Amino acid sequence: MDGLSTVMVIAALVAVVVGFFVGRGTSGSKAGSSPARRSGSAGSGGGSGPDEALHLALSRIGGYLRENVDAPLAAAFKDRRLSLRKAAEQAVAAVDDLHFYLEAPSDETGEEDLLHLAKEAVRDFEADWDLSVRVSAKGSVTVRVNGEALLDALYLILHNSAVFGEGKGVIVTISSDGAWGRVHVQDDGPGFTAEALSRAYDPFYTTSEDGLGLGLSHARRAIELQAGRIQLRNRAEGGAEVEIAVPLA
Repeated sequence: MDGLSTVMVIAALVAVVVGFFVGRGTSGSKAGSSPARRSGSAGSGGGSGPDEALHLALSRIGGYLRENVDAPLAAAFKDRRLSLRKAAEQAVAAVDDLHFYLEAPSDETGEEDLLHLAKEAVRDFEADWDLSVRVSAKGSVTVRVNGEALLDALYLILHNSAVFGEGKGVIVTISSDGAWGRVHVQDDGPGFTAEALSRAYDPFYTTSEDGLGLGLSHARRAIELQAGRIQLRNRAEGGAEVEIAVPLA
């Protein structure tokens, strides 16, 4: 695909994505959407109601597209030393990330090893980010989940912990009790503010400055579709903790 064709495809995709989120923004629902392992967040946003929700959604998406689609393409057109193909590929990847949130997570489940899934999510995360995550477990835990959907949710939670935990000491602990397999993701950052604890699952809510604010809402949606639960809390010794509980097989 040549540079012009790629740009035209991007423009069409952007129109579809913005149209979808404009419709979703007016609903005020807390549902997230879909699968590709990457998270984003941006600005905090306040208020409620359709107008505020629409404004917040457009603001987040506009900032994301300016940073990840418009900026690399504009730079490549301005400076011939830069690769237009590479810029177009970066823009397409950014739009793919938006499509990740457009798709509904699957609720089809089967038996999976929770420790194996957690280690795979950590490997994927460490390959993308220059951070090390410690995994702790006493052994395998067999659960009934959708493996791909849970991998996506775990990746998003790890990303959230790394960003808002300021890259400090992310630890993943796997355990089981009663009817549940559990994943605890902890960090040594400043923890959640009171507002963040109450609004963390709201689509487009975040206290970061350069993302979408859709990661935790998608993670919650994916986990609850598997009859699982997710909880956020601050640790007594400092830092934040996200707990995922999914049914044992």
